[in-house]
Amino acid sequence: MFDFWLTLADEEFYVPLERAAGVGEQYRPGAVPTGWRETAEGVWRHWQPAELVIAEQGWKVHVSTTLARLQFTLDTVARICFEEGLAFKHLANQLFFETVHHKHAARSQAGKFCAVYPPDADRARQLMDRLAVELKEEVGPYVLSDRRYGETGVVYYRYGAFLSRSRLQPDGTELHLVRDAEGNEVPDVRSAQFTLPAGVTDPFAPPPAPHTGPILLGGRYEITEVIRHSNGGGTYRATDTTTGRKVFVKEARAHNGLIGDGTDSRDRLRAEYEILCLVHDRAPSLCPEPIDHFTEWEHDFLVAEHVEGTGFLQWVASHSVMGRLGVRAERHTAYLGEVERILADLRGQVDRLHAIGLRFGDLSPGNVVVQEDLTVRLIDFETATPLAEPPSPLGTPGYRPPEALREAGVEHDEYGLSGLALCALFPLNRTFERDGRGRAELLRRDLEQEVPVPAALWQTATRYHGSTTPEITTDHDLPTAAELDEHPEWALTALREGLTAGLLAMARPDGADWVFPPPPGGYLVNTHCLEHGTAGVLHALHRAGVPIPAELLDRFRRDALGSAETLAPGLQVGTAGLAWVLAELGLAEEADRLLGLSLGHPLALGSAHLGNGAAGIGLVHLDFHARYGDEQRLRTATKLGDAFAGPHRAAVLAGAGVSGLEAGLAGTALFLTALGEHTGEQRYLAGAVRLMHAELDRAVEDPEDGLLFPGDSGTRNLPYLSRGSAGVALALSRLAAATGDERCAAALPRVLTMCRLTCAAEPGLHQGVAGWAYTLAEHAHHGGGPAERQAAVRIATGLAKYAIRHPSGLRVLGGGQERYSADLGSGSAGVLLALARVLDGPGATLLPDPAAH
Repeated sequence: MFDFWLTLADEEFYVPLERAAGVGEQYRPGAVPTGWRETAEGVWRHWQPAELVIAEQGWKVHVSTTLARLQFTLDTVARICFEEGLAFKHLANQLFFETVHHKHAARSQAGKFCAVYPPDADRARQLMDRLAVELKEEVGPYVLSDRRYGETGVVYYRYGAFLSRSRLQPDGTELHLVRDAEGNEVPDVRSAQFTLPAGVTDPFAPPPAPHTGPILLGGRYEITEVIRHSNGGGTYRATDTTTGRKVFVKEARAHNGLIGDGTDSRDRLRAEYEILCLVHDRAPSLCPEPIDHFTEWEHDFLVAEHVEGTGFLQWVASHSVMGRLGVRAERHTAYLGEVERILADLRGQVDRLHAIGLRFGDLSPGNVVVQEDLTVRLIDFETATPLAEPPSPLGTPGYRPPEALREAGVEHDEYGLSGLALCALFPLNRTFERDGRGRAELLRRDLEQEVPVPAALWQTATRYHGSTTPEITTDHDLPTAAELDEHPEWALTALREGLTAGLLAMARPDGADWVFPPPPGGYLVNTHCLEHGTAGVLHALHRAGVPIPAELLDRFRRDALGSAETLAPGLQVGTAGLAWVLAELGLAEEADRLLGLSLGHPLALGSAHLGNGAAGIGLVHLDFHARYGDEQRLRTATKLGDAFAGPHRAAVLAGAGVSGLEAGLAGTALFLTALGEHTGEQRYLAGAVRLMHAELDRAVEDPEDGLLFPGDSGTRNLPYLSRGSAGVALALSRLAAATGDERCAAALPRVLTMCRLTCAAEPGLHQGVAGWAYTLAEHAHHGGGPAERQAAVRIATGLAKYAIRHPSGLRVLGGGQERYSADLGSGSAGVLLALARVLDGPGATLLPDPAAH
């Protein structure tokens, strides 16, 4: 949901919502007394008396409203606060209001329009009593994080911090804090339910009786499972207790889930029920059978047939072999045949819907279910409308025709069908929409390594993609498929030059909050760090042989030193990573200072992870010893290594995250391997082997696809560098070469099986194609030989289809694939570093490496 906020202010980069230009009507109280100070913070406009000192925490009062009654509500709240001398804030303009109440916004902020900060419970009660009287007839969305006051429909309260207090986490994020009744700092829970710190009791209402027994809606539908919550409501699996039938329940919250067309979630749910009844009457089985619609309390509920099957995207992810090297041709042929069957059935379903005068509206992966016999069912008719009327403004990016195609008369469902065909081959939808010219042949080259894509399927998938792309004048064009095949290293060099030009052109040495455009994660952590920020971009440029402009180096130095005291200590998002890049760029004194801060940080030894724990800090110390010869750095690294390989091994095993480099055992093993190689001490290599064996124990064996590594949920296998197969393979390759361990050597080819892909949802280094190219190049260096280097080159050529032309150079879409980003983890810098590694050899390192000195 946070990513959604970052896509509304700028068409090119992820930018905070408050920087948007077209914000609509500005909201202000009608009359403001003298002596009141106005300040802006994010989406909020604050008001407080000049001399007022706000309490640290207490009972916040929130007021909700609707767009139609917004100014009246604001004037009422403001007048009372001015009279009572209470600080308050409100959403500053129409865009901010509509975004906070949007269907895709965060539920923790749902319903909030005004927030007031009374100094104690008595003043809070006095305030709420006045508001309850003066806003008695008003309506508004329920504030999910709060409890409603009395009988009013728009006045709410919760206990929490008034002034920001937080605790830094190892991953660089901040944990909001509040004091409990004993004065202890505890998490200030900002969720979609009312919670109180330990020992704090509600002075305004007795605690509600705890719910016992099943949740029964409409007197008959027993909820058995939550499918998904959204700002507009929720979806659930349930049992109809009158029939025993499994059903689907969709909830719509009042006055919320706005989409900019004047409707809220309840309006659309009621319209959806009418559409379902119409479709079911005219074309039975075309839609889920509508069973019931009712209002309970203030929410509407739709009950329909529960459609069994697998979501389209999940089906593709679990069946596709497209873009993979070394997969039997029979598997490709079988998959393409299944896709043709699915799309043919889907075409028939859409034609039946059109025949009764309706469009589906949002024909996208989330709204198509694939059944065991490869027939499909359409679900979620929220966007279905008569063909004679305008389409719904709702739609999934990549499956809703761009404006130029809409103006040319392209129907939403036809574009959606084409998008689903492309998704089944490979989902480059958003990249095609940005710059489609010549891209189809690059994708086809990667898809047709074993068998050709059927002509009709290819025509459907590419029917609209690339047809309306404006001509882009640039000195850096995309290579052709023939150039990639005949002169791959020349083509990759040209791609590298284009990405370099694009990165340097995106730089803003005087930018207010970033130097290079970050992914969404940069705003949650910081925009200076190795993974998301300036450090990673400068590192990639440096390792690619690009001179760093003086103004960028100076800005990075100032930002690194100026922010060091506030950052986490780790490699990927903290001071250890900044220290390493400062050293790489020749700033030894500054690097030494930051590494000292890293080791002394209270969070430094919180985990053995490589990404943001002690293993990453230890690896930088080892690098500094090799670079500068400081024996204290070596003692620090060996002390950590002794702990990981010896008395704290059980804690290392217990604290491991998802398999891979970032938080898995493979990352810690990589540090121990480097330590053993550097010192010649076998105990570190033996410790690395033990950890790697434990990592391999977590793998799942597949007869065709080798060793697979499940993610957090256990339902999806991850092949990536930061999390999954590529990260394990990177560490395993080096360890097998250093030790000759039989189990590691035997496992390596099976782990590498899922790293031989030329297609991924993203091109990036941490979770995309660049990571596989980098991993295979490393494997070639550690004993894989020329054949593996050629495989790395082949995979690297697959990066060309992700590059987007721009007058200033080439760019890629970063994390989330909605906007460009420059970062090392998901953006252009990571792709550049992978290309440098493939073309130049082991000097283009992703991680600190004492062997490089």
